[in-house]
Amino acid sequence: MSLAVPSEDIVVMTPANPVLPSAARRFFALAAVTALYFFLMAGSFNALGVVLPAMVSDLRLSWSDAGFGFTLLGLACGLTSPFSALAIRRFGIVATLVSAGVLLALGFALLAMASSKLAYYLGTLLVGCAFTIGGTVPGTYVVANLFEQSSRPMGFYFGVGGLGSIAGPLFYLGVDDMFHGWRPFWWMCAGATGLCGIVAAFVVRGIPFDHVHDDRIRRAGWPAKAALRSPAFWVIVASYTGCLAISTTLHGFSVQHFTEHGLSSAHAAEMMSMVALLAAIGSFMAGEVGRIMGAQVLTVVATGAMTLAAVDLLFPQSALTLGVFVVTMGFGVGLSYVASAMLLLEYFGTRKNLELYATMYLISTAAALGPWFGGAIHDSTGSFRALFMAFGAMGLLLTVAVMFLRRPNLRDEA
Repeated sequence: MSLAVPSEDIVVMTPANPVLPSAARRFFALAAVTALYFFLMAGSFNALGVVLPAMVSDLRLSWSDAGFGFTLLGLACGLTSPFSALAIRRFGIVATLVSAGVLLALGFALLAMASSKLAYYLGTLLVGCAFTIGGTVPGTYVVANLFEQSSRPMGFYFGVGGLGSIAGPLFYLGVDDMFHGWRPFWWMCAGATGLCGIVAAFVVRGIPFDHVHDDRIRRAGWPAKAALRSPAFWVIVASYTGCLAISTTLHGFSVQHFTEHGLSSAHAAEMMSMVALLAAIGSFMAGEVGRIMGAQVLTVVATGAMTLAAVDLLFPQSALTLGVFVVTMGFGVGLSYVASAMLLLEYFGTRKNLELYATMYLISTAAALGPWFGGAIHDSTGSFRALFMAFGAMGLLLTVAVMFLRRPNLRDEA
C-alpha cells in the first residue's frame, strides 16, 4: 500500500544563502574533528580489550570486575547520547569539543593512574561519557554543515576515524614493548585526545553553522507513535542491540579467550586490529551494498556474521577458525551499524527518523550488560564457552526474525 503524506507534513526550508568558509578552512575543520575521532576510537573499546589482561593482573581484578568496567563504558556511551546534541544547541560546537577533550583527558588519566577497581570504573565511565560528546554527533554536525555535498567528506570522517580501532591495539603493543607497562599507553591517549579536542574547537571557532544547503527538504514517513507500535521497529532494534552486545563483549574478552587457548597476546592483539580493519572496510562498503541488495538483506548478513563469529569461538582454535572469526566479526561489526540505520529509514521514512534512531540507540544501551555477564560466567566456570553459546542462540533467532521481516504498511496514522 502506498504511503500517503498529508500536505501539512511537508516541510519546506529556504536557505539564507550563506557564504561558506574557504576550502582550506573546511579541510582543516574536517581534519581536526577526524583526528579527534581517530584517537577516541584508538583508546576506547578495541584498545581496552587488549590492555585488560595486563590491568587485570596488575590491579588484581576479577574478570567480572573487568567486564563491569567495559559495561560502564558502553552504558555511558548510550545513556549520555542525547547530551551531545543538547550541548551543541545550548552552548555551541566550540564548548562541546572543549568539554569532550577535557573529559577524555581526565578519563584516560584516571586509567593511567588506576590502582583499584574504583579508579578503573571512573576512568571507563568518563571515557564513555566523552565518547558521545566528542564522537560522531559533533563530527557529523561539523561535516554536514561545511560541505554542500557531504557524502565524500562524511566517508572520510568515518573511514579514517574508524582506523583508530586498528591503530589503538598496535600502538599499545609498541608502547608496552618500549616501556614494559600499560600505564604509558593511557597517558598518551590522554594527551592525544585532550590536545585534539582543544585544536578542533580552535579550528571550528567562528565558523557559522546555522545555514541549510538544500533548497527544499520534503519529509515523509511514519509518525513516531505509529512506528513504536509496529513490531517491525522492535525487530530492527533487537537486531541492532544483539549485534552491539556481541560486538562489545567479544571485543572485551576475545584476547583473553585466544591467549587461554595458546595464542600469544601479541598475535591476539594483531587479530583484533585485523577485525577493526575489516570493520572499516565493511562500513565503507555498506552504503553501496545496501543500495544494491536492500537494507533488509544487509541486516540479515550483518546479524548472521556476528552470530557466526560467536559460534566460531566454540570450535578448537586453528588457523581456519581464527580466520573465520576475523572475517565474520570484522564485516559483521562494519555492516551492522549501517544496516540497522538504513533499514529503519527504509521502513519508516525520514519524518521522525531522528527520534526513532535516538530511541533505538538508547535501548541498545542494554548491550553494555554483555561484558559484565561474560565476566561473571568466566569467573564461575573458568571459560567463556557458555557465553558464546548464548550469543550464538540469540544471534540465530535474530537473524531468522529479520529474514522473515515484512515491510509494515502505514494506513490511517500518516
